[in-house]
Order: sequence, then structure tokens, then C-alpha cells
Amino acid sequence: MTTSPKTGLTVSTRAGWWAAALFTVAAMVSYTDRFILSLLVDPIERELGISDAQFSIIVGAAFAVFYTGMGVAAGWLADRHNRKRMIIIGILIWSVATIATGFAENFNTMVILRIVVGTGEAMLMPAAVSILADMFPPERRSMPLALLMLGMIAGNGFAFLLGGALVELVSHQAFSGLPVLGDLSGWRVVMVIAGTPGIFLAAAMVSIREPLRTVSRPPNSLAEPLAWLWQHRRQLAPIYLGCAALSLGDFALVSWAPSLMIRSYGVSTSSTGFIFGMLAILAGSLSALAGGAVAGRLRATAKGDRRPAAIIAATIVGLAGTGLLLVPSAFGVIGAISVWGFSSAFAQTVSLPLFQERLIDEVRGIGSSLGGVFNIMLGLSIGPILVPVFKDTGMALAPALLMAMAIAGMLAVALFAMLLVRLPVTTAKPIS
Repeated sequence: MTTSPKTGLTVSTRAGWWAAALFTVAAMVSYTDRFILSLLVDPIERELGISDAQFSIIVGAAFAVFYTGMGVAAGWLADRHNRKRMIIIGILIWSVATIATGFAENFNTMVILRIVVGTGEAMLMPAAVSILADMFPPERRSMPLALLMLGMIAGNGFAFLLGGALVELVSHQAFSGLPVLGDLSGWRVVMVIAGTPGIFLAAAMVSIREPLRTVSRPPNSLAEPLAWLWQHRRQLAPIYLGCAALSLGDFALVSWAPSLMIRSYGVSTSSTGFIFGMLAILAGSLSALAGGAVAGRLRATAKGDRRPAAIIAATIVGLAGTGLLLVPSAFGVIGAISVWGFSSAFAQTVSLPLFQERLIDEVRGIGSSLGGVFNIMLGLSIGPILVPVFKDTGMALAPALLMAMAIAGMLAVALFAMLLVRLPVTTAKPIS
């Protein structure tokens, strides 16, 4: 049992970690459904007759625009209404839409379904972070939040593992003769199976107990928390935008590195899925867990808060690692995604509790949702499309991807450097 020093509320340690575990699984399922399309570029483009640019819209802008809009609304709802119910509804929405993607017949239908997926997934993070913040005091939040980050990273890797394994099974006619699945092409089978676990996960979420809120009065209007966030933009913007820049690199790499392996180096789809899945899970998970442990240790040292320095150092390492994309072999791609994946996940894991400490309870839901909004709006909507833009100038896929990654890395370093001068020592006062 732990007691919040601000409210005196007693929270069950078991209940808190059970919620953290389920939210980690939910984040994994969410990211699996979000990224599994990246392994299926070529068969989708062939069957639907779409271009690389149109595919980038499907995996990027179509998802990002409505995730962005719904993210603000979801944050507002998380500060005022039942958060567990929000999460359950969101999981059901994105899972059904993912399953329906397996039956899409054209580009327009794919865009609409990705919009629905984005709408559902936007409900998860603001509600989950808000619940965990009410279950764990500040000095114990680093590891639960690191687990949440771990779920995102593992979901990214699991998308490749699941997609690659299912593509291999389809090639061996494993689903032929089965109702529904037996009549679908390979990529459609993958989407139907990927969306199904969310239905069962939504049922499991019923077991979570909605905790008491640490805030006594929710904001009267949306203008109040937005005004508070704008007032403290100097403290928050470097983290918001720095993480968004890292996400730009993440999404560019996840969207096009598999195609680079398949198109340029002749690696099979199933092997690419296995390689990228294992890399994302191992490198990303180790960095997320390391980031959670380091964040707690660096929070208060003899030289002050050393987390900003750790974030900047990790980002520089990730930027340097992108140069491996110029190595003319699949091993160069593997090295680049390993270094960038570890560094990006470490930096974002360390920044998450740092950011939460800068938010007051009255704006925690919408403040957290805006973090996701910036990541998606700048990362997912721009990251995937940057690579085709550079390709259209005559670049090959590898240097085009390197250019996108270099832009993301340099921008992130510059933004995170502002942490050294702009973060205050104490958190601002609550809304009056």
C-alpha cells in the first residue's frame, strides 16, 4: 500500500501494478494494430493499385489527423469522466476498425478505417497516464510509466513478428478452407487476426478499479487547462516538440526500413518481420526499462536533475547511428534501427516522468494527450511522407530514409537542449 503525499489517499500496490500491466498490454496491442501495415506495403499497393505516396497517407496523415483532433477531446474527457470506460470504448473502436481493414476494397475505404483506428487509439494514453498518476506518487511513477512505454515499443516489434509469421503461414496455405479467413488474401488475413485480441483485452479492462482523483475540482471549461499549458509553454514545449521530433524519426524508420530490406537487399517479408520485431522488442524494451531505472536515479542528484543531460546524450547517439543506413547491406539497416531504436526509446522514457512532474493534476489528462497529439501530428503525419518526398528528387530509398532520420535527430537535439535552460526547479501553481 502507498499513500499519496498530496491527498493522503491510500492506493493498493497490487491494484496499481495490475492496472500498469493491463495498460502495457493495451499499448502493445494499440501499436501492433497501428504499425502492422508497414510490413504489408507491397501486397497492399499491388492489390489496391495505390502508390507509395498514397500508402504514406494511409499509414500517416489519415491516422494522424483524427488522432490529433480526438486526442485533445480525449484528454479533456480524461480530466472529467470515467477513464476506465474511455479506455474500454477506445479499444473496441480501434480493434473493430483494424479487423474491418482486412475487408477494405479501395484507397478511400482504407483511409476511412485508419481514421477510425486513430480515433479509438487516441482514448488510451491520456486516460491510462491519468489513472497511473493517481495510483502512484511522483517518486514511484518512473517504472509504471516506463512499462507503458515498453508496451508501445513491444507493440511495434510485435507488429513485425506477427505480420511476418502470418505472411509465412499464408504462403503455406495455413488458413485455406477456414471460414472467412480462407477466402481472404494474405495481408487481409493479417489485419483480421491482428485486430481480434483487442476484443478480449477490452473485456479484461473491466477488472481495473477507477481510482479516486487527486484533484478536487476539474476545470470548468477547456479554455482553463489550455490557458495554463500556454502560460507554461516555455517549460513544456522542449519536451513536447523534442519527443515529437524523435517520433518523426521513429515513424519514418518503421514505415520504410522494412521496404528497404525487402526491395534493396532481397530479404523475405517473413525474415524482415522477424528481424525487425526482435530488434524492436529487445533494443526498445531494454532501453525503456533502463530509462525507467535511470530516470528515478537521476531525478535528484548532488548536481541537481540530470535527466535532461541523459535525454540529450541518448538523442545524439541515435542521430549518429542513422549513418549506418549508408552501409550497402541489410546489416547497415539492422544497425541503424538498433541504435536509433534504443536511443529514442531511452530518451522518451526518461522524458515522460520529467514531463508529468511539470503538469498539475487539473490538466494532467489533456496535458498528456497533447504529448500524443504532437507525436502523431508531427511524427506520423510527416515522418512517413518525408521519405517519398526525398525519393521524388532522385534519391534512392536508403539515402532518402537517412535524410528523414537526420532531420528528425538534429531537430530533437536542438529542442532537448532547451531543457537545460528552460525547466524550472518547482512545478507551477494549480489553476485557481
